Amino acid sequence: MPDYKDKIGLSEWIDSNITAEFPLISETMTEEDKAYAKKVESYMIHKCSSGSVNSCLDSDGRCSKNFTNNKIQSSTTFDDRGFPEYKRSSDKSLKVVPHNRKILMDWDGHANVEFAGSTFLVLYLYKVRINVTTI
Repeated sequence: MPDYKDKIGLSEWIDSNITAEFPLISETMTEEDKAYAKKVESYMIHKCSSGSVNSCLDSDGRCSKNFTNNKIQSSTTFDDRGFPEYKRSSDKSLKVVPHNRKILMDWDGHANVEFAGSTFLVLYLYKVRINVTTI
């Protein structure tokens, strides 16, 4: 894996190991490619919802999981905080949850795979909720 400071190398590594693309469907696809496309469509498409316990839409209609912020781009880039903005080459890919093809094929279910290589990972993994009660 490339050094975290090598953004081009890191982008290439992410694009070869993590995808947020909807597979292009064609008549020349292999049976394995067809099975993969079916699994992406079945398990890896984010469906924004509102009004339920697991709602992701805020009062302005924006997805709290940032799927309304995805954009079409030819390679993975990084935002100002260092979070990846995954390669997505079509409108159909904008709601695809990032995943690894091999894991999805073996797991046969939802398998979200994200790149985590910054200090935010430590904060995410070890965040502690502190409940303060006033007497």
